[in-house]
Amino acid sequence: MNKQITVFSAVVIKDNKILLVLRKEDELPNAHLKWEYPGGKVDFGETPQEAIVREVFEETGVRIKVKKLLPVVQTNYWKYSWGTQQTLCLIFVCDFVKQETAAKDHHVEKIDWIEIKRVRDLDSLPGTDEILKLALETI
Repeated sequence: MNKQITVFSAVVIKDNKILLVLRKEDELPNAHLKWEYPGGKVDFGETPQEAIVREVFEETGVRIKVKKLLPVVQTNYWKYSWGTQQTLCLIFVCDFVKQETAAKDHHVEKIDWIEIKRVRDLDSLPGTDEILKLALETI
């Protein structure tokens, strides 16, 4: 079986640090315990902008304001026990508003603000460093 999903992620920068989450997904070894931008799927009736605000808050407790959509679509293919999932990811650059406490998300092992210069050294999902470079060029 194969399926395709579309997700939205957020690049949030504060004090020369980037907001990242450590993914927790045992059933997907190629992504498990790798750093990624917070985000997720759009619920029925939501706009992508509303979804990214909700998803970032649910995963991290961080309130954001959406600035702009980056001109790139990442495509990844993930092999699960049930088949292959094609994931299309669109990325928003967002402003930090404030930090609150969030409920623990079942796909998040850890939340951290990482120094921008350290992002390239992390074990992260494909394209993380390239997306950061593009985001920095546009702000």
